[in-house]
Order: sequence, then structure tokens, then C-alpha cells
Amino acid sequence: MSDPTPTRNTQASQAGRWRLLFHVSATLATCAMGAALLWYLSGRHLWSEYQKWRVEVRATEDSVPIGYLGANYRRSYNDRAANFHFEKDGKKLLWAAGGAGQTREFYDVTEADFPVQEADGGFGRDSIPGIDYPILEKTDGEHARNLRDRQPVFGLILDEGPRAYPDDLLLKIEVVNDRDGTTPFVVVHDRGRGRAYAFLRDVSGQVLSFGTTGYSLRRAPLLYDRKTKSLWWIVQEGVLRCVNGPLKGTTLSPYRPVEPLPWGEWLSQHPKTLVLVGNDRGKPIPAE
Repeated sequence: MSDPTPTRNTQASQAGRWRLLFHVSATLATCAMGAALLWYLSGRHLWSEYQKWRVEVRATEDSVPIGYLGANYRRSYNDRAANFHFEKDGKKLLWAAGGAGQTREFYDVTEADFPVQEADGGFGRDSIPGIDYPILEKTDGEHARNLRDRQPVFGLILDEGPRAYPDDLLLKIEVVNDRDGTTPFVVVHDRGRGRAYAFLRDVSGQVLSFGTTGYSLRRAPLLYDRKTKSLWWIVQEGVLRCVNGPLKGTTLSPYRPVEPLPWGEWLSQHPKTLVLVGNDRGKPIPAE
């Protein structure tokens, strides 16, 4: 007969291992529950505080000025007309410019192809400092090197090379009269859509320069060209059209696609890019 003792010993050993495994598992489960409870009671608060700290750090970083040049407003808010659109002698008029001691000017918008009553702002022609003489820097320039990696920019691939337009600068100045070699184009920022677009500014052989009227429509700027004082507006996605004045109905041709990217990503793709950092305000606003 075989001795049953080894079998009983094996069974006892296996039972011991199962008990040990059970105790270990129970201990781990208890630790996990304790950790979960600790997280519920204090960890979430600590994580929330960490997230707030991260937001504050980023806000502090983002508040550091880039030092853009010539981007300050040109006119006082006190120049704003009390009533900037009204009817007189059968005509619909929209206030254009003229502060204390200046002759007041108005746009005749009787035949305007835009909702005049929705015009918002009214701080006067060129009160917002559109750019006529772009200041461009290399990436290691005095101002360009202050850009942060996550800062949004709008990039263009031009014949002269890549060029970046910082979103926060465009938000303020709205329009950039620029050139790609000898090709004149304009960059317009549409605040409502959060986009920027590039258009050729050659119309029937005439090169137009664009300024701001001080008005916006549906958060897109209402611009004017200095040659004819016609009014222009982004009537739909990527379409800049003359909506009042001698050039009414004219649509500018798109120039190049504008790519929205964080600065760090744009820079990694285009290390030799130039970046817009301001406007040479030592030069006068173009007459036309």
C-alpha cells in the first residue's frame, strides 16, 4: 500500500499557499481601497490645486509682453461719435472720422451691401493701428525670441520664404498690408471665426492699401481702402468683398493659404521663418 502522508502534506502545502495568496490579495485590496479613499478625501484637492497652479503659471507666462512695436491705438476713445449712423437729407450716413477741432467725415451708406445697423465700435478711421510698414524679425530677434511655443500664430509660405503672424498681434491690429517680393497682399484677421486670410490687394492694376474703420460686423473688421474710401468686409468664410463705395461688388482674390499653428510647431517646421513684430510708426499712414 502507498503511504498517504505525502499526499496529505502536498494538500496542506497547497492550502497554505492559497491562504497566503488570499491574505496578500486581501491586503492589496485593502491598500487599494485605502488609497482610493485617501485620493477621494485629499488627492482630488491636491490635484485641483496643482492644476490651478499650472493655469496661473501659464497665465503669468502669457502676460509677459512680447514688445510688439507700433501696435498702440492711434486715437482716443473720446473721439467716438455719440450717434455714428443716422439719416440726413434722405441719405444714410456712417461716421468715419473727426475728433475735437477736426472736420467730421461720414460714409454715405445709403446703398451699402451690409447691415449698417449691426456696425459695432465707431472709434474712427485708423483708430485701430493697422500695419502699413511691417517690421519682420528672424526667430532670434529682440522681440521674436519672446514668443512662447504654445502661442498661436498664422503662417504663410511665400515666395520670399515662410512668415508668421502672431495671433495676439493680429487681434489688436486686424489688418496687415504686406508684400511678397513685388506682390502686394493683405492679411485680415477675422475675430469671429478665429481665422486670418491673405488676399491680393491689386484691383484692376491699382494697388490698394487697407485701413480700419473702427467698426466691426459680427466680430469681423469693417475695412476701408485709402484710394476710394470704399468699405470692405469678410462676407463669408475667406471672402473679402467691397460692400460700399465706388468698388462695391469687387472681391479680392485669395493669395496663399494661411495655416494656424502653435509657434513652436511652426518654428520646428520652418526654422528660417520671419515673424511679424510690429509696424514702423515713424512713417505716415499712406494717403492711398
